[in-house]
Amino acid sequence: MGKFLDMRTSQNASFTGGISASLSTFPTSPSLIGVIGLQTGSVSQPVVKLDGTMGIQVNTTTPFTVTILLARGSTFPTSGTRIYTAAYGIPTFVSIAPGAVFSDTVLNLTAADLLAPAATETVYTMLAYASTTATRVGPESFQGIAQNGSLPAGS
Repeated sequence: MGKFLDMRTSQNASFTGGISASLSTFPTSPSLIGVIGLQTGSVSQPVVKLDGTMGIQVNTTTPFTVTILLARGSTFPTSGTRIYTAAYGIPTFVSIAPGAVFSDTVLNLTAADLLAPAATETVYTMLAYASTTATRVGPESFQGIAQNGSLPAGS
């Protein structure tokens, strides 16, 4: 059984409409959604669970994708170790009126870092980009929890 080490949260918006920020359309320069620094006390093989939520809004009638990236060790999209990537396909919406804004889409993810190195603090970053112009509208939250203890043999 593992031992609790630390838990952190980065929350930009607690509800839909709580933020209005453009979402990057560039894979090489994704938008920064959240950063947390978990105090892992230099233990060997910490197990880290990460969760994220992000609400977006678009005005398009064509399908698009949103890609969410999790990285360890840096807040910069071109550095650090990418530990998780999720691409969400968002289906076509039918417009009722020209120029209508479509309903918000909330994306959720859960990931684990089972290869985190021993360190006093381990920084994790949540980044995202879209294949079309999109607005971050919330909710927007990124959290992680670290425990001491490796997985049982055979896991």
